[in-house]
Amino acid sequence: MNNSSTHFRLAHKIHDEAFTLSEATKCNLYIKISPKTIRIGVADTERNKFVVLEDYELMTVFSPLQVAEQLSLIAETNPLLKEQRWLHVRVSVSNKFFTLVPVTLYDPAHKEDYLRLHSDLNLQQDIVLSYRHSDMEAVNIFAMEGVIYRMAASLFSERPIQHVHQTSALMKGALHQTGRKTGRNVYVFVEENYLTILVVSETGLQFCNIFPYMSAEDFIYYVIFVMQEQKMNPEQETITVWGDITHDSGLFSILTKYIRHVHLGKKPIDVAYSYKFDDLFEHRYFEIYTLHFCE
Repeated sequence: MNNSSTHFRLAHKIHDEAFTLSEATKCNLYIKISPKTIRIGVADTERNKFVVLEDYELMTVFSPLQVAEQLSLIAETNPLLKEQRWLHVRVSVSNKFFTLVPVTLYDPAHKEDYLRLHSDLNLQQDIVLSYRHSDMEAVNIFAMEGVIYRMAASLFSERPIQHVHQTSALMKGALHQTGRKTGRNVYVFVEENYLTILVVSETGLQFCNIFPYMSAEDFIYYVIFVMQEQKMNPEQETITVWGDITHDSGLFSILTKYIRHVHLGKKPIDVAYSYKFDDLFEHRYFEIYTLHFCE
């Protein structure tokens, strides 16, 4: 019996009534884990359709161990996390410990060394993993806190888990959404206290990084900084925003103050959604939806 205290609340729960766990063998399970949220999605691969979404907010959680404990507590009463027959289980981790390396330069034996150049790793506590982007000929090397890695593994002891860094899912989604757009496009993904900025052109990914922020001023500083570094004009460029932001928030207001064209993003194309998803804001849960495009 888990003796940890409950520090989560279920913010959203969407289950298509046509979905039952007996269909797990033809469905993928997607889990996003961050210091502030645990989100779960289910996609029916035969219908290419999202049928389940659950969003758990973590409260007064301050360490990876506490995140792992809350994941365990959620799993105790969640049938999705007890089911072992999923076609694929894909777990996304959200943190700042990642780096991209060209495939031609990547040596798996040195993945810790690559990541050490960009991150303050603790190899006694962190697990270093990698995900290959075949469409970009690059490898995303990233760290996952060991306690969270082991907790996820214990939940799905009968199934292999594919681990990806959240930036990989966002890259997949941004490239997918850009399609045949010309010029360079700026995408911003917003989480509590972190924003991911991507610059994508018709030739592929140009820039991706994660920045911490504590205020709206910090937030806009990093957006403007990246645009200046990329020689992009805030008066002319369009920014697309996904994530935990609303059109009436202070973050969105300061974006529109300094950047002429700001749009809230849409759900990814080329995948369907249960009608129950219609009540959600289009720009929310992009990081869960885009796990569908990781292979």
